[in-house]
Amino acid sequence: MVKVRLTEHARGVRRGPRVLVTWLGRCLAVLLIPLFLIAAVGSLIGDGGYLGYLATRGTVFDAWGVMSIISALLSATAVAGTGYALLRRRLSLALGFAFLAAPAPFVIAASQCDTAASCSVMGWAALPASAFTWEVRLRPVTDPNEARAIASAALWKAGASGSPFRAKRFADHWIVSVVDRDGWPAPRAVRIDTRTAKTSLVACPADKVQCGMERPIVSDGRRVFRNDRLGLAAIFPASRPVCTSRGDDDEPRGFYSMVREPDRPCEVFDDSRQMGVEVAQYRLNGCAVAQAPSVPWRPLSPATAKLFRNPAHTLAGQPAVACELHQHGQIQISLYAPAVSRSNPGPSAGALYDAYIVTTPAHLAEDVRSFEVFLEGVRIGSPAGARID
Repeated sequence: MVKVRLTEHARGVRRGPRVLVTWLGRCLAVLLIPLFLIAAVGSLIGDGGYLGYLATRGTVFDAWGVMSIISALLSATAVAGTGYALLRRRLSLALGFAFLAAPAPFVIAASQCDTAASCSVMGWAALPASAFTWEVRLRPVTDPNEARAIASAALWKAGASGSPFRAKRFADHWIVSVVDRDGWPAPRAVRIDTRTAKTSLVACPADKVQCGMERPIVSDGRRVFRNDRLGLAAIFPASRPVCTSRGDDDEPRGFYSMVREPDRPCEVFDDSRQMGVEVAQYRLNGCAVAQAPSVPWRPLSPATAKLFRNPAHTLAGQPAVACELHQHGQIQISLYAPAVSRSNPGPSAGALYDAYIVTTPAHLAEDVRSFEVFLEGVRIGSPAGARID
């Protein structure tokens, strides 16, 4: 047998392609490992934040929670494993560990795609819809926004028309009223068990929750709009649509009128000129609102003060603090006064009342005159049944 001894040159030629492939592989690993690591750290931070939310404030544990746990575990393994492999100078092992952080976030993103383009590209990786039909409740329903979301899902599942409107919590349940597209009450409301979030369709209790959007009452210039619980009564100019003003808790706070068509629901807000009186929901520091110090309230300017016939501003006979606000092309003027009534130590005692107009520079003088006439018919802190002469 003849033995052939390869020359150094021949061995180098044969090893050339292998060396080139190895070199390219290492370059690719050096480029991909940092990218996968950055993605792993970002995914770990995001998943950790969401899992922390579930542990402290979250209300339900579902498929998203499971995917977040899997994603966090894979990301943590990717970071730790990649670091170990790099210390051992094993690039191929480091690349394998780093890649562990990619699948779970991709599946999560594919499952929550919200555009046709993204869904068409990643749809193949999305979980089936049946994976999201279960959930384990961790905490009771305490947030009205969550109650509306639960009601919306219940309406969709039941095939009922309408959309959630008002959400109000009672002892052991929520009632979420439902309205149609015109704001009229729907046939049924949604009852939600506070502890289990189980839902049922029930008749809307109009005596406990507002079942539909309020329709304005057109003032005839004589009708007294009264709320004895608030110690408040007022007469609005004729032909003005009058609505009930409500606080953050949807409870009545007073009345207001608008300069617009009377057939629009009260809850449809716009830039209409307004006039109203209500119990204030905030504290004042001069003309500054304590809860919103950045809002540029200020005392009446000399030019605005000259528009009032009576320079001594009062509200139902009580000295009032007069303030104005210029914002978004509108002007609001408010008179704030406390209720002082020895004969009525009820809910209105110690309350701060706010009579106001919202107008534009072009209508300022006109609306100030109407406002002064309106103030003559306002009563605050009045005993139930008090007359307005």
